[in-house]
Amino acid sequence: MIRRLIMELFLFLLPFALYGLYWRMIGRAAATDDKKSHPWVLLTIVGLVLVILSFVWWALSDGAGPDGVYIPDHMENGEIVPGGFGPPPQAP
Repeated sequence: MIRRLIMELFLFLLPFALYGLYWRMIGRAAATDDKKSHPWVLLTIVGLVLVILSFVWWALSDGAGPDGVYIPDHMENGEIVPGGFGPPPQAP
């Protein structure tokens, strides 16, 4: 869960980091000559769009679909098999 939270935070801050790199590369003298304010609102919107797109991607790509069944951790041949999603069990 913490990995997912860190990924979302990274995606939100990515536009700000790229803008900071751009601003640093063109030089502060050139950036202050334009007398423009920084596009904070646009950067925030782009960051939120990236986060929302990642949620959509996560929802569409993870899981086993509507027919999937969660199989908990279990023992097979003396070894622990990790749980996960799989196909529904076949009826005998």
